[in-house]
Amino acid sequence: MMRRKTGLPARFHITAVLLLLVPVFLATALVIGVAMDETTERVYNRFYPLKYMALVELASERWGIPQSVIYGVIHTESGFDENALSHAGAIGLMQLTDDTYDWIYFLRREDCPPHDTMGIPAYNIDAGAFLLSWLYRQYGRWDTVFAAYNAGYARVNKWLEDPEISENGVLVNIPINETEQYVKRCTEAEEVYRTVYGDVLED
Repeated sequence: MMRRKTGLPARFHITAVLLLLVPVFLATALVIGVAMDETTERVYNRFYPLKYMALVELASERWGIPQSVIYGVIHTESGFDENALSHAGAIGLMQLTDDTYDWIYFLRREDCPPHDTMGIPAYNIDAGAFLLSWLYRQYGRWDTVFAAYNAGYARVNKWLEDPEISENGVLVNIPINETEQYVKRCTEAEEVYRTVYGDVLED
C-alpha cells in the first residue's frame, strides 16, 4: 500500500528560507554601508579638516575665490599648523615670507602691518587669499596660480614664455620638481575639499 505524501514541495521550503534571509542580508548590507560611510567621513575629517572656517569664509568672500582653493593651499603648505616655519622663513598657515607680505600689501595699496602679525591666522589667511586672487586675475588658471604661489610670479612668467615649458599658456613641463609636485598636491587637495565638502563650502 502506497503512503500518501504530506507536506509542501522542497522548492517551497527553499523559497521560504530565501525570503526570510533577504531582509537579513539587506539589513547587514545597510549596517556595513553605514559603517563604511562613517569611516570614510572620519578619514576625510582627519586628513582634510575644515579648520578656521570663519576666517576662510571671510577671506573667500572678501577676495572672491573658492573656499576649496584656500583650504587646498593651507592643506598643502602647512597641514593646518599655524606655527609652521619653512627653511626659507615662510610662516603660518599659508606660509608667507616677509618679502611676500610686504608685496601683498603693496599690491593692496595699504600699509603693511608689523611682520609679527604675519603668523596670526586672521592676517595670514587674508593675505594668502588676496595673493591667490591676484594671481588668478593674472593667469585665469588655478594650476598656474599654484605654480606661481610656490615658485614666484616672475619665474612663472618666464616659464610661460618658454615653448619647452608651456603650450598655449598652460604649463606642461614645469622644470622644478618641487613646484610640479606642489601643483599636483594643491590641485588634489582642492578637488577633495570641493567634492567632499561642496554642500558646506558655499562659494
